Amino acid sequence: MKKEWMNGKTISAVVALAFFSFVFLGTEYLFDNMMSYVTNADGVVIAQGYILGISVIGFLLYPVLNRFLSKQAMEILLFVFVVSGPISIFVIQQHSSYASILAAGSIAFVQLGILGSCIHYLAAVAFGQSRHLAKIAGTAYALGIFLQFLNNNLVDNDMTESVILSLGFAMLVFACGKINRDLTILDNLQEEEKEEKQKEEKQKCPFKKPVIAGITMLIIVALMTCIFASLDNAVTLVHAEGNIDIGQWPRLLLAVSGLTAGVLFDIKNRRYMNMIMYSITLLSTACVVVIELGGPYLAGLTVFYLSAGFFVVYFTTVFMDLAGYMKIPAFWAGIGRATNNLFSVITSIPSVTLLVSRNELVLIVTALILFVLISLAIFIYSGQIKLSEELDEAMVQKEQESDEEKFASFSEAFSLTPREQGILKILLSSDENVQDIADKLFLSRAALYRYIANLNEKTGTKSRIGLMQFYYGWKKSE
Repeated sequence: MKKEWMNGKTISAVVALAFFSFVFLGTEYLFDNMMSYVTNADGVVIAQGYILGISVIGFLLYPVLNRFLSKQAMEILLFVFVVSGPISIFVIQQHSSYASILAAGSIAFVQLGILGSCIHYLAAVAFGQSRHLAKIAGTAYALGIFLQFLNNNLVDNDMTESVILSLGFAMLVFACGKINRDLTILDNLQEEEKEEKQKEEKQKCPFKKPVIAGITMLIIVALMTCIFASLDNAVTLVHAEGNIDIGQWPRLLLAVSGLTAGVLFDIKNRRYMNMIMYSITLLSTACVVVIELGGPYLAGLTVFYLSAGFFVVYFTTVFMDLAGYMKIPAFWAGIGRATNNLFSVITSIPSVTLLVSRNELVLIVTALILFVLISLAIFIYSGQIKLSEELDEAMVQKEQESDEEKFASFSEAFSLTPREQGILKILLSSDENVQDIADKLFLSRAALYRYIANLNEKTGTKSRIGLMQFYYGWKKSE
């Protein structure tokens, strides 16, 4: 783990993910506050839905840009973002009109969507198959939340907040460009090396059909978003109706839950991650019902913030891991965040309408239906995960193929005859004495010694043991 943390690319990716969370959430917070000056509460909610939906466009747009734009064109685009992003933030801060705030917000959030998708993809390339992926994602998320907490508590001036967010936006673009340049070595691989890398990843792939697993996980995240968005709305409605001041302290619960989720998810190479998230979702579903039935608000608030951190780390980890096994990894790496944003918008009005109606029966039935669908989707997803025996078999097969390739290369390099190859195989696989090996090959002891002497001469070794040691230490590059 220490080597991973000390790796410059990993640190850059963690910082970039953290800055993305900070800038995205901070800009959303600023947008909502400025919108409250020019419209009512319903108008703020609707406008927020617009920008979250627009951010999804940015997430989906990046894979297209990554595929068709040259590196020089991408650098130019990032430079444009450095200028236009901060300008949009300052226009939002001026809150001169509803139209100007919405237009500037749309520009800012489509750019944040592109940058978020880019950063998730580059982070997935840096440590997508790491055993500590959830810890890394959880740490980045917690750091981003903590930065937002400091910003909201230490800064009480809109202009100063805009300056900080603009600097954060610029640093986000810089981090994205730096990681992109650091990883250009991957684009310079020869075609044979790329094919070999893809073949190796396919053999290690823990999914039977990665695309089906990915689509199923999209459904799981969409359904879970309905649960967590409803819980968010339930907490917000109770807060709006009463005199309870939530304040900023719950943001620290998000940071704590992100770190905790990272540690728990990575146990046994993420074997229990789905089960843990399933349990968290069950608790959140029950919490929605309890709040609507008049249960303790503080308990519901605590569950919401703790479970929300788990959920973000969950979909971030799953899709960055999945991306490495897909044909278009740039699409899959950040699709979890895009799906969460999209279904938060889709769920907003129906969930609020249902919660306001105070129809407990309909609420409970809806929650149960969602939970049953989540259970079914997780069951299907689990069926796409290879059993450990299947993975072991694949690795054994890979090792066997590698041994055969090495033997063929060795035989070609030292011009071994077919008979010499057969004798070398026996020598490598048997620990019997020379006489027993000669009997198996229907050779005299003297004849076998002559073959061994020929092998020693061709390889520059002096004995049977020396020959075997030379073979196991030999590499094709030599």
